Amino acid sequence: MDYANMSLWKKIQLVKQKLLESNLTQTGENKFAGFKYYELGDFIPTVIRLCNEVGLFTKVTFTNEVATLRIVNSDKQEQFEEYTSPMRDLELKGCNQIQALGGVETYSRRYLYMSAFDITENDMFDPTTGDKSKALQPTQKPVQQKTVQQKIVKATDKQIEVIKSIFTSEEITKALELVKKEKIEDLTVQEASSLISKKKKVETVA
Repeated sequence: MDYANMSLWKKIQLVKQKLLESNLTQTGENKFAGFKYYELGDFIPTVIRLCNEVGLFTKVTFTNEVATLRIVNSDKQEQFEEYTSPMRDLELKGCNQIQALGGVETYSRRYLYMSAFDITENDMFDPTTGDKSKALQPTQKPVQQKTVQQKIVKATDKQIEVIKSIFTSEEITKALELVKKEKIEDLTVQEASSLISKKKKVETVA
């Protein structure tokens, strides 16, 4: 399939279809309400692999007010789409402010990716509707879900091959120093994808 000449929106739709066909597994569980949900690590590795396959670059940024997911067509970098979500405070017992911020950013990333690629799950309010034993009383606070840790996925053999082909030895050394890695094989999928995308962008501009 010719991804290079495909539009951004066609690529996003294709990733949605491939995600639908991948049969993602929900590992998160809210025992209080009795339902399962997707943790970030349940779909991010698959999303990264599919985006790399079709030629999409994703980047999440945060301000005090809003979290933004930008999806860029790596082959036509003038094409991009942005998804936003308002930032909200999250109180977690036993956590300092930095850890709480990490929790907020993790949840924001989760919902942004789910929104962008139509990753659906059961409505979290459905299991408790009409059940007085599970309904929150005025003095009760909602049960906080556990903070999700993103699974670290190593760069693929294909990514490593591409990096070696488009970067000089000196450029690879400098790039590894920036991400504090000793060798190419230590790069994550995200880091490798970012390096490749930046290199292609420089070559396009040149």
